[in-house]
This record gives sequence, C-alpha cells and structure tokens, in this order.
Amino acid sequence: MVGWFDGAGSSPYAVRVMLDQFLRRPIEPLLAAPAARIAGFGISADSITAAGFVLGIAALPDIGHRDYLIGLGFIALSRLFDIADGAVARIKGTTVFGTYLALVLDLVWSAAVPFAFALGQPDRALAAMFLMIGLVARAAVLTADVRLKAGTSGTVLGLGGDLVGKSESFVAFALACIFPDWFSIIAYVLGMLCFVMAGFRVVAAAGQRS
Repeated sequence: MVGWFDGAGSSPYAVRVMLDQFLRRPIEPLLAAPAARIAGFGISADSITAAGFVLGIAALPDIGHRDYLIGLGFIALSRLFDIADGAVARIKGTTVFGTYLALVLDLVWSAAVPFAFALGQPDRALAAMFLMIGLVARAAVLTADVRLKAGTSGTVLGLGGDLVGKSESFVAFALACIFPDWFSIIAYVLGMLCFVMAGFRVVAAAGQRS
C-alpha cells in the first residue's frame, strides 16, 4: 500500500490529503533508518504491502464477531506495514506493479471494513452500505487518475478534492472500533466526505476539458 504518506510523487493514484500533509513531514525522517535496514535484508515493498493487507484482512473476523479492540490492533499493525512499504519503496524505487498492487489491495480492504461492521451489527447494515458506496465513489475518482487542475492547491476546489485519504479512513475506522455504538454516525460522516471529495474532483476534471 505504497505508501501512507507518499503523495503524488511516488504514485499516480496517491493523494496528499489533509491529515497526510501534516503527518508526513515529522514521520518521514523517523522512517529512513528502519526502512534502509529492511531494504538491506532484501525485503521488497511489494512483500510488505501484501503482509499489511493480510494483517488488515485478519481484522475483519474480529470486527464481525464484535471483538473490536482486537480488530483495531490488526488494523493498526496493517497501517504500520503501510507506512513501512512506502518508506522502502522510496529507497528501492517504485514499480508499476507495486503501485497497482497497493491500489487494488487498499481499495479491497477499505470496502471490506464496513462489510465486517455490518456482519457484527446487522441493524447498522444500511450505514455500512452507504459508506461502502462512498468509498467506491472515492476510489473511482482516484483510479480515473485525473489530476487536480493546476493552481487549485490550497483553494476550496483543491482542499475539497483532498478530503479523505488513508489517515482519515484509519481515524474513522479506529473510532468505530473504540465506539462501536457510534458506527452509523461515523459511517455516514465518512461516506458523505467521500461523496463530497468525489464531487470536487469531478468538477476539477470538468475544468480541464479541452
């Protein structure tokens, strides 16, 4: 899942969103030395991506059985691997396959989390479905690979198109695990933000029509 804080420089699908922008600067220097050691052992970023995905999937049965804190632990470990694969990729260099793998696994995992909450709390399935559709809308505008119009950075259009990224999703899922009774509210809020983000990106794409 290359990488949590990689931004557009390392992946055509990456997006530097609100929390990611603030977290990247202090965290990147801390990752340099551990990432160099990992790369020195010959471990590829793709291997770390796959391992992080497996850890993320391991959280789903726990969430489905309402063991939310155990599920959160797996999600946190998955995100740590997500950070690590981006750092290793910056050292070894990104590949087309690595970017593709990270994108596919991340989108599959993100959509699977609301499904797991719906299994654990069937009465909240509507909220889970709303969030899943919102995440699909977000994925659609990212995979379309339409870049925000030049000069929109820092503007309402630019900020609107960068509302939801991995950090925001992680915070939302973590809150849902800690406060499962609030899942519906969290799901509707995150889903709405995904729809708003998608809308802003469509508007930005429309502004680039030749």
